[in-house]
Amino acid sequence: MAQFDEEKRTWYGRYRPSIFNPRANLGQVLINVLERTPEKIAQVNVDTGTEVSCKQLRRRSVRFAKYLANCGFEQGEVVALVTRNSCHVSAVTFGCFLAGITLNTLDPSFDLPEIQHMLRLTRPKMIVCDFDRLLVIRTACTNIELQVDKYGLLLLESGNPLPTDCFSVDELVYAGEATEQNQLSEEDSYIPPYWGDSTRLTAAIVCSSGTTGLPKAVRVSHAQLIALHGRISQLDQNDTILCFSTLYWISGFQMLLTGTFNGIRRLITAKPPSAAYTIELCNRYQVTILLATPSLATDIVQALPETARLESLKVFIVGGSVVPLALRKSLNRHVLVEGRGRCLVAYGLSETGGGVSFEIEPREQSVGALASECAAKIISDDGMPLDAGVNGELLIRPAYPFLGYYGDEEATRQTLDDEGFVRTGDIAYFDRNGLLYLVDRKRDILKYGGYQITPATLEATISELPGVRHVAVVGIPDPDRPFDDLATALIVRHGDISPALTEEMVIKHCTEQNGGEQSRSECYRLRGGVRFVDCLPMTENGKVIRSAARKLAITTGYCSV
Repeated sequence: MAQFDEEKRTWYGRYRPSIFNPRANLGQVLINVLERTPEKIAQVNVDTGTEVSCKQLRRRSVRFAKYLANCGFEQGEVVALVTRNSCHVSAVTFGCFLAGITLNTLDPSFDLPEIQHMLRLTRPKMIVCDFDRLLVIRTACTNIELQVDKYGLLLLESGNPLPTDCFSVDELVYAGEATEQNQLSEEDSYIPPYWGDSTRLTAAIVCSSGTTGLPKAVRVSHAQLIALHGRISQLDQNDTILCFSTLYWISGFQMLLTGTFNGIRRLITAKPPSAAYTIELCNRYQVTILLATPSLATDIVQALPETARLESLKVFIVGGSVVPLALRKSLNRHVLVEGRGRCLVAYGLSETGGGVSFEIEPREQSVGALASECAAKIISDDGMPLDAGVNGELLIRPAYPFLGYYGDEEATRQTLDDEGFVRTGDIAYFDRNGLLYLVDRKRDILKYGGYQITPATLEATISELPGVRHVAVVGIPDPDRPFDDLATALIVRHGDISPALTEEMVIKHCTEQNGGEQSRSECYRLRGGVRFVDCLPMTENGKVIRSAARKLAITTGYCSV
C-alpha cells in the first residue's frame, strides 16, 4: 500500500528495488538475459508458426545494430517503426537499443495526416515499415520535405521488386545465419556500448493515445523501460504471454520486455484482436498471461460458452481505460478457473514509461498500490493537494523522470509541474489504505446544472444490463442551454440476448441505480437519451475515440429525456 506524507499530502509507493539495474542501458540488459537461456523459445509468430529462440533473437538484434553503425548512424538519431507485429520487429527494436538509436513507433493504421504530424516532429533518418504502408509513408515524407536515407521493409510479399532505396529486414537479419562459424562467433562476442545516463537517455518515442486529437511524441527513457519489467508476479519460464498491442502502445513495450527479461515465451500476430481469435490462441498455446482492453475483455466474456473457461490463464490483465467492477467480476466468475486465474487491473501512461499502480492484492474498484519509488498527489482545481477519499486530478512522479514531449516544449511545460510530477488528466482518489481509485478522464467529465457527471459511472451502470456489448457515454449540447452537457449513451447491443434491450430499460436502470440521493439521481439521468449503434469508434487497440463518439451521438439525432 502507498504511504501518505500528511505534511506534503503526497503518497509514496513502498520501496522495492528493481530486479535489473536501471543505471545500465537497455542493450546491456537485453544481451545479458538473452545469453542466459540461448535455446529457450522467446517468440512464436502464430500467423506463420515461426519460432525464434533467445540465441536467434540476440544474434539478429546484433546484426541490425551493426547495420545501423555501418550506415553511419550516430547516437540519438531516430529510426521510425510503422509495423504490425511480425517476426523481426523485436530484432529491429533491440538493435536500435544496442546501437544507441532512438526508436519512434507509429500506429500502422495511422492515416496520412497523423503520419505527417509524427514524422515532422521526429525527423527520422530511417523508416522501417510494412510493405503495404510504404506508399503512404513516402507521400508523407514528400509532403513535409523529409529526406529519408533508407526504408526497411517487413511483411514483404514475394514477387514484389525491392525499390533501390529500400532493404528487406528479413534478408538483413537472416544474413549469415547458415554460413561459417566465425561470423556467428563475432556476433556472439558482441559487447554493447554504454551510451550514457539511462535516466536521461531516450530509448523510444511513443505516441500519446490520440483519442481526442493528434498524438504527442512521448520520450521514454532506458531507465523507465528497465525498472518496471522485472518479475512482479508468480511468473516462470513455462508461462506464455499473449498481447495484441503493437509497439505503438506502451503496453506493447511492456509485454515485449516483461517476456524477454523473464524468459517467457511471447505470442505475436499481425491479425486484429477479436474474442474468438483470443480464445482460440489461449487454448491452442496454453496462454497463461493475457493483456486486453476492457472492450476485448467484454467480448471474451460474452463469446465464451457458458460452461467453458480459459483454463490455462493465470493472470488476465485489463487496462487502457476504466475497468467496470461488473467486468472484473465476470472475468473471475465466467472466464477464469477459480483458484488458478485472476483478473488483474493495472494503471499507467506513456509519460511514466508504463505501469505506475498494480492491483497485486485484489480490491473491488481499485487499480492497486503505487509502484516502487513512485509518488502521487491528488489536487483540486486550484492546485491544492487533497487528503484521502477526495476526488481530484491525479499527478504522478515516476521513479525515473518523464523526459518530455519530443519537439514540443510548450506541451512539456504544461504537463510537468515544478517538482517533476506529471499531470495525468485523470480524476482519481486514494483511500485511507493507500489504494488508488480511478474515476474518469478530466476532459471527459460532463457538466449539467452545476453538477459534474462522470461518464465512467454511467458506463459501469449500463454495462450491468444483459445485452450490452459496449457502451460509451458522451455529452451533447443542450439546445436551450448550450453550456450544459446532456449525458447520452451509445450502446452496441449483444445480439443473442432476449428480450432485446430498449432505451426505456436503460434509462430506468440508470435512474434506479443512481437513486437514493435525489440530486445524484437527477444528475445522472441520460438526458440526451440512448443511441443503439452497430459499433463504437475505437482505436486499433480498443479505446473509444471520444471526439468521434460525440459526433456520432449528435448526428444520430437529439431526443431530450
